[in-house]
Amino acid sequence: MMALVPRSNGNSNGDNQNAEKVCDILQEIRDEFHTLRTFVSQQPQGNNNTDRNNLSEMLARAEHTVKERTDDVLNMLNGNTVTTLTFNQLRGGHPHMQDGSTLDQFNQYQQYRDGANGVSRERIYTSHQRYNEGMPIVSIGAQQQRLVAPGTVARLEYEAKIMRNPFNKRNRQLLHDNYGIQLPIIEKQQRTPTSKNLMLGKTTEPLGILPLKTRRNPIDYPVPLTSEDAKRGIISLVERGIIPQGAHITLEPPPIQPKKSSLNDPALRSKVYIREEPNTSVYHLEPPNIKQLAITDKTLSPPPLIDHTSSGTLTEPSEKDLALLLARNKSHESAINESRKSSANQIQKGSLMVTNSGGIGSLVGRPLPTPASNFEYKKTFRLIIQNGLTKDQTEDFLQFRQFYCLMWGSIVTVFRILEKLMHDYAIPVAFIHGEKVAELAQTIEFEHKPTIEELLSTVINRDEVEELIKKPGRRFYGSGGKERAAIAIQSYWRCFRDRRAYIRLRKRKWAASVIALTWLTQVKLSKVRKQLVIIRNRQLDLYKTKQNELKRNWSSISTNRRVIVHIPSLGLSQRVRRKLNNLPVRENYQIGRLCDLDDPNVDIIYVSPMTINDEILQYYNKLMNLRASIEQNTEQGSSSSSSSSTFANASERFMIVVPEALHSFPMHNMCLATLLKYSPRALKRIKNLIKGRDAYIVTGVSHVDDLYVSEYLDIPIFGCEPEVSYLYSTKSGSKRIFEASKVPVPFGEYDIYNQQHLLESLAQLIIEHLDVQRWLFKIDDDFDGLGIAYCDVVTYLPCYRNVLKEAARFGDKWSNRWAQEHSYAKILSELPDILEQHTICVNKAQFNNWQDYLKVFLAQGGIIEAYPPSDSVTSITVCLSIEPDGHHTIICSGDHLHAESQFSCWGLSFPQSSVEPHELNLYCSQIVEQCKQRNIYGYIDIDFVTFIDAKTDKQQVWIVDLSIGYSEHISLYRVMRFVTTGHFDPQTHSFTAKVKQAKRLRNWQGSAPEYNIVERNRYAVWSARLHHSNLSVLHYSVFFQMCRAHGVGFDIREKQGSVFTLLECDRHENIGMITIGDTLQNTLSNFAYNLNAINQEITTASMKGRSNFILAINDIENILGITQENASNESTANATS
Repeated sequence: MMALVPRSNGNSNGDNQNAEKVCDILQEIRDEFHTLRTFVSQQPQGNNNTDRNNLSEMLARAEHTVKERTDDVLNMLNGNTVTTLTFNQLRGGHPHMQDGSTLDQFNQYQQYRDGANGVSRERIYTSHQRYNEGMPIVSIGAQQQRLVAPGTVARLEYEAKIMRNPFNKRNRQLLHDNYGIQLPIIEKQQRTPTSKNLMLGKTTEPLGILPLKTRRNPIDYPVPLTSEDAKRGIISLVERGIIPQGAHITLEPPPIQPKKSSLNDPALRSKVYIREEPNTSVYHLEPPNIKQLAITDKTLSPPPLIDHTSSGTLTEPSEKDLALLLARNKSHESAINESRKSSANQIQKGSLMVTNSGGIGSLVGRPLPTPASNFEYKKTFRLIIQNGLTKDQTEDFLQFRQFYCLMWGSIVTVFRILEKLMHDYAIPVAFIHGEKVAELAQTIEFEHKPTIEELLSTVINRDEVEELIKKPGRRFYGSGGKERAAIAIQSYWRCFRDRRAYIRLRKRKWAASVIALTWLTQVKLSKVRKQLVIIRNRQLDLYKTKQNELKRNWSSISTNRRVIVHIPSLGLSQRVRRKLNNLPVRENYQIGRLCDLDDPNVDIIYVSPMTINDEILQYYNKLMNLRASIEQNTEQGSSSSSSSSTFANASERFMIVVPEALHSFPMHNMCLATLLKYSPRALKRIKNLIKGRDAYIVTGVSHVDDLYVSEYLDIPIFGCEPEVSYLYSTKSGSKRIFEASKVPVPFGEYDIYNQQHLLESLAQLIIEHLDVQRWLFKIDDDFDGLGIAYCDVVTYLPCYRNVLKEAARFGDKWSNRWAQEHSYAKILSELPDILEQHTICVNKAQFNNWQDYLKVFLAQGGIIEAYPPSDSVTSITVCLSIEPDGHHTIICSGDHLHAESQFSCWGLSFPQSSVEPHELNLYCSQIVEQCKQRNIYGYIDIDFVTFIDAKTDKQQVWIVDLSIGYSEHISLYRVMRFVTTGHFDPQTHSFTAKVKQAKRLRNWQGSAPEYNIVERNRYAVWSARLHHSNLSVLHYSVFFQMCRAHGVGFDIREKQGSVFTLLECDRHENIGMITIGDTLQNTLSNFAYNLNAINQEITTASMKGRSNFILAINDIENILGITQENASNESTANATS
């Protein structure tokens, strides 16, 4: 802080007055030098240019010397070396500041410095004018007593800051020196030292524990609060649970009251008058800001009011000066109004208007109008880049440079990029928008390289510049264009050469990597294949070993206690399984395997392909326990009690296991054997259940994963090897067995794998069998008739009539090839178009046309087969069992029922009544012998068709298909046998059940009625494929109540009625039904009635749903019509005889 040196008041005033005079003189001399140098420079050039230059240099040096001397005088007057006034002398010069404290004196001094005794208006205009001319400005008042030493002002401001800060170390001493205030000494509170004896354990008492019922239900069993609980606070109550955790706690009254905020209308604000900001410089040497004084036009200058001032007083100006001043104020007003429209902080208009009504006194007495302190004036800067160089000496550029001086470095970078762009493309003139350059420069600061689009956005004449830039080859027009063109050509050539070499190298590396990866993959795959072959051979060896053991021990195993592991897997080919949407439902058609419990020595483990809920499990428990009641009504005496005790625990003799990987592969459509393979917990559970007991596996359609399950469980499989089963289950494989068995088969050809073989075989078959109207095409791995297509070739063959004439003409010689040659060639030429246009595929969802079907047919192989030449064709299925010891048994036989397709078996009417039993048994025995020779064991189904031959008028039987594996018909037969306790006679193909029949008593016998056990024939119609989408809206309990209301049920005593098999628990749209009756006609009628009753109950006009009930009912009605016609024909024949 500057020291205060006391001086006499008179000397100080005198020195200041003399210094002021010296400053005025030096300033006038400097102005004269400046005027003279300007005059010399404006003289026309002549021969004396050297003398004129010398004179200008002399004047400049003299002007500079005067400027330095003026600065020295000012430094002597106001600088640190000048002796300053003491604060007491300043108080003496102004009586109104003599009393009061230091802070009050400082405040009064500030008001005094900004008061009316300050700088006069004339000196302000003079300072303004001199500042524009580049001269230093000295602002010294007319009265010298306002000058105060700068050190004093700084000291006063410093002491004021100290007194306003109570935490300053000097605050206490300064208040005592200036005001005599002695502040009390506040001792710092010392913290209590921590005791070294720490208390161990809890320091608080435990909170009370709420009762259990209160903790569970605090609302119904509240706890009374005590004063001690209330003292602990709300948080304690919440933690203890007295107040629930989610309770909304509010305070009444709330500690903070909301209140509406008062907002002032901007239109009603008072007018703001802009006044001149006082000069706040300590040394009073800084010139006033021009922007704070006024916004004026550059061509005009402030009116010379200095001539009207004398010794700090104002005189009346002339009328000329007054008019000039009024015009100047109007220009000020227009400029400010325009700037207010573009400024963010607008102020009220009308405060800067100057009129003549106030006179010159009001004009001079009021401060000059200035804009707000935060007013920012922007001008549109139009900059020029000509021939790649920026015009940096223009007035707009200089103003632009001054306006954006703080970010000039980034702007220079942008201009360099623009100059390079204009120079490279030889742009003559480009006008640049200054503000957009500044905006683009801000992005440069973030290390963002501007694009050509961003650079062109700063160009005002963008269309002309962009047109030139986009012109091809423009970048080579300017100076150095040839060099740039040569560089570009060389660069492109080197790029092309190097890129070509790089692409060649990259291709070689890619080829090497592909070869290496392919080789590694091939090596790994070969190792995996070898390992799989080893594993499969080991599994196959184990399978054969187990099969040999099963053959040797079958007689004892089949009669002793044993466990059967049923895996109803459909091990079809991957192509077929991928097209089946309901594979788990089809596998669960065989849930009737549970009824193998009719043998008291058998325990069942059923691996379910679908989830089983409690409702389905409860149903099958009741069904299993029903056997005891049935046996009780059938047997008499001790045999009845023994049988009922045997089946009393039937529900405990079966176990349903669901693999855990059931839903792990939703998109692969794996068969049940594969899912069980990937279910280790299910396998472990089955292994624990069969540990130490005789057991074997019964599969469905055999699969290779059955060998893995057999190896893991270490038990044999009741069936043949998977590869053998797949080979002879195909259409061509079964044809080989039928051909070796010498059984009647349809005319046809098998093992067809190319189109030429297909056409030639079909043409030859047509010529040899002209009476066959329809020919069937079957894919080898076909399942359930989904791979069948047919064509009525004879109907659409143009040359058929000519072929018939040729056959009639040749007579018995028609069987020779030379007689058929011409007709064969004609048919062969016409067949492709006939097949393309008139072939019908049964599975239209998979095969849309003949070409799609032919592609799969030739890839998988297939057969051609003749359709029976008759209008009435009946299909028959015989189910057999070939035991490991070679003994075979006919399990059941039945006639087909059709619904969706005539080539798919929807259900069976059991037993069959279309063919003589001994004829079927003969054919079955011949086929079984061939199966034994090929090591085919287990369950097989043989399909027959029968019809009346039109030529001989005799019944003809053809064997058409062979299926190896456990089928749904066998499972439904097991259910029927389980609920009727009957048996099937394979010699007569009849099924009988024992029924109680009451004896006829005489009138005089009043004792209880007696019953006789008699055997009655029973017929059945079953199907596991009942489908109705509306069944999903019913629970099974509601479904059974509905059936009971319509009389659909099972009579235990008469062993007649209907039994259902529940298949699924999620959607339960599919269901199985078995109807049992005393005659075939009554059974078919009851089955159709049940379907019709269920359909009417679950179908409405608005919700018909998808169903196959109606199709099945129509087929059954057709069968009933044929049955009645046959019965009437037999009665007529008997009457005639």
